[in-house]
Amino acid sequence: MVKFKDIRKYHFHVRHRAAASGCTDDWNSINYTAASRKKGTVWAMPLKFRDGSSLRFEEEILIDDDGLAHRPSYAYHYEGPESHFHFRYDRDPEHHRAVVHEECHLHVIQKEPRFKTHATNFDEVFDFIVACFYSR
Repeated sequence: MVKFKDIRKYHFHVRHRAAASGCTDDWNSINYTAASRKKGTVWAMPLKFRDGSSLRFEEEILIDDDGLAHRPSYAYHYEGPESHFHFRYDRDPEHHRAVVHEECHLHVIQKEPRFKTHATNFDEVFDFIVACFYSR
């Protein structure tokens, strides 16, 4: 598990993951705002891939005393080239209603239904995108 000193180091990690993938030259579109040294938001609206697809994401990040990154809320929205396919992972505690609107859920192609899922993170979603769409 990767550990981080502060929100700036986490932001650097996310940018490095995108740059090192070879799937995008747009890693400079990944930004952050810091509420404090260990709390902030990392986002891209969008991160564009070389084939025209995109990943819009926003993560609220809290770095604990052990250096672990926690994500109380997030949204990762992937759209394929020409927007023919998309999925979005959300963690939305504010609107959580069991069964109807799970805190951690997945949308595929449309807004409804929402599929209950596990808590995820940028690395997992980005690795999934690279493995499914760019590992030919």
